[in-house]
Amino acid sequence: MIVRDRWVENLTCPQCGKTGLAELSTADGQSWAVQVDYIPKGFKVVESESSSNFYCGFCDRPVDP
Repeated sequence: MIVRDRWVENLTCPQCGKTGLAELSTADGQSWAVQVDYIPKGFKVVESESSSNFYCGFCDRPVDP
């Protein structure tokens, strides 16, 4: 069984003020492999080569974690 470290990120859109809680985790021994377990309604994840970033689904702007 794989042990996962889990945590919650508070998301806030700097433009419209929308807020939500995202749930993330990493598998034990893979501390750099972050997995997004839950994205609140109105937000999205934008993947790049080196990272994943949360964006407001309404404003299409990066959010403040």
